[in-house]
Amino acid sequence: MNQELIEGIVSHFGKESQVAKAIEEMGELITELARSQNGKASNVNILGEIADVSIMVAQLRYIYGADQVDHHIQMKLNRIGEKISTFRFD
Repeated sequence: MNQELIEGIVSHFGKESQVAKAIEEMGELITELARSQNGKASNVNILGEIADVSIMVAQLRYIYGADQVDHHIQMKLNRIGEKISTFRFD
């Protein structure tokens, strides 16, 4: 993703506004995924919402610090890796 554009968007709209927008976009993705569980959503709608959320996550990474986010991602992946390594995959 274009980091300069991400930073420009946050600068233009403001951090608080973009955090609120992220919440809105995540809610829309949740709605579409729930609709898909009932067979009422299209993949096109889901893909559009995933794209919207991905853009908002890029902005959140900028707002809260990408290095810190990456650190927490790695910790959580390590924890998940430890859990699944206890299972045998035959």
